[in-house]
Amino acid sequence: MKGKPVRVFHTGHSEKLGLQTVTEVPASSEARPTLIACTVATAAELPAVKVLSGSFLANHPEARFVALVVDALPEHSGPGLVTPADLGVRPEELAELATGCTARQLCGLLRPRLLEQLLGQGIPVLYLDPWVQVLAPVSDRVLDAVQRGPLVLLPRALRPLPDDGLRPTPTELLETGVFDPGFLVVAPGAEPFLRSLEEQLRRTPDATKAVLDMAPALVSLDVLRDATIGLSAWNASQRDLHRLDDGTVTVLGEPLRTVHFEGFDPGRPWLLSAAFADRPRVLLSEHPDLAELCTAYRGELVRRGYTPVPVRYGFGQLPDGTPIPDELRVDYRDAARGNPGSVFDPAHFVHEKPAEGQVNGAKVDLPHPPAAFGPDGGAGFLAWACSPAPDLPGSTRWAAALWRGDQALRTQFPEPFGANAAAFRDWCAGPGVATGRLPVPAVPSSRAETPVLLDQLGVSVLGSGPVADLVQAAARASGLPTSTTIGYPVVVRVGRAVPVPHGRFVVDYRLDEGPAPDANELWVPSEATRAAVERTGGPAVRVLPLPVPEQDAYEPDDHEGVIFGALADHAVDREGNVIGAVSAFLSAFTDRPDVTLRIAVTGADAHPEAAERLRLATATDPRIELVAELGPVDCLISLHRGRGDRITAALAAHAARGVPILTPDQGPVAELFDKQSVVYVPCRQGAEPDAQAAVKLLRALADDLPAARAIGAKGRERLESRTVARIGDIMRERVEHAYRAWRARRVAANPSPAVDPMKALHSAKHALLRQPDVGVASRTPMAPQLRKMVLRVLDHHDNHMRDVLASLVDGVERTVSELVRRQDDLSTGIGLGELEMLRSEIEQHLETQGQLSDQLLGLDDGVVRVRADMAGQGRRLREIEDAVVAEAGKRAKSSDALAQRIDKLAVALERTLDRIDNLESKVVDVLRERDTRLDYGMRAANQAQQTADALRRVVVREHERHSENVPDVRSSLVLTEVGLLRLPSDDAFMLPMLSSNGVWEPDLSELMDSVIEPDGIFLDVGAYVGYQTVRMLSRFGTAGAVVAVEPCTSARDLLRHNVEVNLPERIADRLVVVDAAAWESVGELATQPALTGGVSVAPLPADAPEGTPKVRAARLDKELEAVPALHGMKLSVVRVDAPGRGHRALAGLVRLLRRDRPHVFLEFSATATEGFGDDPVTVLKEFRIWGYDLVPVATRASASPEQIVAAMEGMRTISLWLRPRPIQAPAPGPQVAVPLRQPADQAI
Repeated sequence: MKGKPVRVFHTGHSEKLGLQTVTEVPASSEARPTLIACTVATAAELPAVKVLSGSFLANHPEARFVALVVDALPEHSGPGLVTPADLGVRPEELAELATGCTARQLCGLLRPRLLEQLLGQGIPVLYLDPWVQVLAPVSDRVLDAVQRGPLVLLPRALRPLPDDGLRPTPTELLETGVFDPGFLVVAPGAEPFLRSLEEQLRRTPDATKAVLDMAPALVSLDVLRDATIGLSAWNASQRDLHRLDDGTVTVLGEPLRTVHFEGFDPGRPWLLSAAFADRPRVLLSEHPDLAELCTAYRGELVRRGYTPVPVRYGFGQLPDGTPIPDELRVDYRDAARGNPGSVFDPAHFVHEKPAEGQVNGAKVDLPHPPAAFGPDGGAGFLAWACSPAPDLPGSTRWAAALWRGDQALRTQFPEPFGANAAAFRDWCAGPGVATGRLPVPAVPSSRAETPVLLDQLGVSVLGSGPVADLVQAAARASGLPTSTTIGYPVVVRVGRAVPVPHGRFVVDYRLDEGPAPDANELWVPSEATRAAVERTGGPAVRVLPLPVPEQDAYEPDDHEGVIFGALADHAVDREGNVIGAVSAFLSAFTDRPDVTLRIAVTGADAHPEAAERLRLATATDPRIELVAELGPVDCLISLHRGRGDRITAALAAHAARGVPILTPDQGPVAELFDKQSVVYVPCRQGAEPDAQAAVKLLRALADDLPAARAIGAKGRERLESRTVARIGDIMRERVEHAYRAWRARRVAANPSPAVDPMKALHSAKHALLRQPDVGVASRTPMAPQLRKMVLRVLDHHDNHMRDVLASLVDGVERTVSELVRRQDDLSTGIGLGELEMLRSEIEQHLETQGQLSDQLLGLDDGVVRVRADMAGQGRRLREIEDAVVAEAGKRAKSSDALAQRIDKLAVALERTLDRIDNLESKVVDVLRERDTRLDYGMRAANQAQQTADALRRVVVREHERHSENVPDVRSSLVLTEVGLLRLPSDDAFMLPMLSSNGVWEPDLSELMDSVIEPDGIFLDVGAYVGYQTVRMLSRFGTAGAVVAVEPCTSARDLLRHNVEVNLPERIADRLVVVDAAAWESVGELATQPALTGGVSVAPLPADAPEGTPKVRAARLDKELEAVPALHGMKLSVVRVDAPGRGHRALAGLVRLLRRDRPHVFLEFSATATEGFGDDPVTVLKEFRIWGYDLVPVATRASASPEQIVAAMEGMRTISLWLRPRPIQAPAPGPQVAVPLRQPADQAI
């Protein structure tokens, strides 16, 4: 093949995928491979890739194997190993893919391209996950499957998983996907499917499951339902493994071919899959053969280079080692997808839209975020990741993505950029940076403080869009100070409710809707809207008409015919009623080709249903045009319903250019125009325009265009009252009123206590009335007498001084009263200039305080940055210390180094002990909480059990009341899992059990269900009242058959009744009842009542009395062969419930046992067998001679006859599973002239 060209599908790709380089073990150049196997992995998975490559080539020496390592450098490619560059992936494309995808997503995205290029060899390609081990050849199954379709899929499980709480659960199987993406086979013809898969994965990297589930609709395929391929944690519970003497592991008698060890962790080899560590469905301790496979696989991984030290993914972190969060990769994909040149927006998905779908303009290209692995070393990506996230002020994209991807952070900080912003910011600057989870620039900054309130008359207008622009223009025309930020006391919000700091007067300006809960006033454009939204207890509603900007009038152009216009705003589709305008136009001009209707469409992308409705309504008439811009028209039609402020504003914009308007006489339009400036359509039934009147008016306008233009001119003059200047004057009045209301509320919210300034003077005046106290103690002898004498001498002078001081205090009181009066005068209006000066000084102080606060905020940010830098330096210092310690540990060989290591271990041990103490306390709390939940659960379970018992009794009583054709046998009715069953009333064993539990032998039933064949025969020997018979008939449906053997006449009647009551007739017909006792020979047997119900049989003695109860004995192989309905059917499962007699019943079935090799479930009793005269060990050995393993149902492990008999000491019976051994091909030997024969019906 040296001279043959290599065919590839993508031009410019490398030829490293040629036949000579796809495997590390090149074969002879003359040999053409029949199969190519490949895998896609990361550098961390190279040991698993080597195990896969070695095991595959060992079983397929004629095949080839190639591995794609997604994070390998281009120079590392060679025989058997390729890189993305070898597939034609450009470096910038790989950088963008690696930034937006995780390792698993990148492997899945590059897999279709690898498969497509390998298909260029013209032979089938098998893809296997890196964690697959091949134990036996699979080429025969693969090549046979591709003959039926170019795509072969492998289901994860061949039977539904039980919903028993174990993992993996059925829900997890549905979420992950029914088909295993780790096993794909493609052949020539599957290229379109691979391209579709790659395109979908570029859109959604996790869409492999969806595409594989949709594969049957895209390509002809074959589903490989082979239990020997794909053993994994999903199906190991359904596939029993057996190891032959030569070491071969088999499944259902065939060698196991592949094992998928996805999720297997060599560091935790006791788990089959670390992804299902809690409540695993498969325990390796219960599956020794599977445990040996895991142990051997782990040994292979270690031999091929696996070490406990993890290998870093090449695209998992920035150059400084900071890992990139998965949620940040999602944000990057979403941001990059908005750019048409992005790898996440394939060109195949760009389709041209219809003309009417382009009414909102062309698509705007968003800025393309730089890749993390580009030539700039990730600087551009880091700058993008550290920028604020959309609609999250004070955040960074990195911090927001980290919070979304961490459940612990979401629990600890429910509002990371709101109420918990400071705490989350501290965490990011501290533990977040120290642990390397985010870089220093990604730490969120402090939220901007509330803007400084300017206490002066002014207005802040918030909002965007045409309506907000008009309100801002009116505010500027009012002459008031205006702002688009929250600075003035009066804040007008137009459109959505923007958060406004406390202490502002909030006004909502809305069209056709009510205010937000925090609004103080609502401004609306019309009186009609005010009357509709005003309510008791709500904010005050005032009217501020929407200004109409002055525009130049349309100049009539020389066009043919008449052009009518209409507006279709799909955001208000029902109110706009554009379909009514179309209907009126079609009714008015059914056969006039010179009349055209031009409809300007907006909102089609956001409302596709309304847009499609309009398209279909106008598609059949070529006179109707759907356009983005209306342009000059002769008349504008609007048959809108309701108030329609938004529609009125649009009509006013066209009326300002002199276009005549045909509109209903209602709502804001009636306030804006009069009957001379527009053509009014009368309304009927409240808000519904009269369609017939509109038709007549349309015809009149079309016949008299000069009159229509005159109406348009008057309408343009009418709008002079709605100019921006006039609306600005109205807005000034509204803002001044709102400002006064704000001031009044502010004063009322901060009242100052009124204190009488004369109170202190009045209190001091009473001091003049005080008399001196002469009785105060003193060291001077006769001090009281001297004081009295002095007071008498100075009494005249003292009175004089009192009069003087009283006059002085009165003068001061009058002076202070005058000052108080003058101050009151100043506060009531005199001296406002001085107060304004004082207010201005206060505002200056407040502004200075705000500037100081901003400086303090900047200092706070600087402190946080320094803290984050210090944390980063500390982390790098610790890394350097760890590196130094590691290097010292390698080189140091002295006792000092050992002592240091021992000290570190001692410290670690102390920390471990501390952690153990903490864990013990947590365990105590968990156990206490568990006990509480357990008590609650027990009470709930008891209540549910009582409810279920009551319901069971109700159901039984109702059935007893309405039942007919009840057998003439004393019986009791019980509700079981298989239905309502009648049992003999004297049954002391099975009847109480079913009455309380509703189930019988659940473990045995589950085991029989796992081995029964859907189209086989279930033989129930000792069927009694038919519990297992009814259950198996329900499971079979109309496919298989059930044979019930019951010698007791009353039990047999109840069995037929139970089948008739619980099953449809077509299913009940699949039952065959043998009214005899199963035995090794034909004859008669003696019967006697059994303690467990029914009868027990024994050989009839020769001297038996005449009245001895007897029953017919029959060989079951002859009985089954005598039933025509059973011909051609295979005996699948045999259940024998006759302790001590079961071996005699099986002796009459031995020929069919050797022919069909069914699974036999036998109730075996060693004591009853000995009492019958047979040796239990000999009986069990005879079963092994027939080719059966003796497996107790309780242990599911094979045992010898002696072990079984020894284990039955003290036990009455045991359930045995006679499991057929796999039949091996006989070794060639000498030919015998006369074949040896052994009687098939010999007795034990």
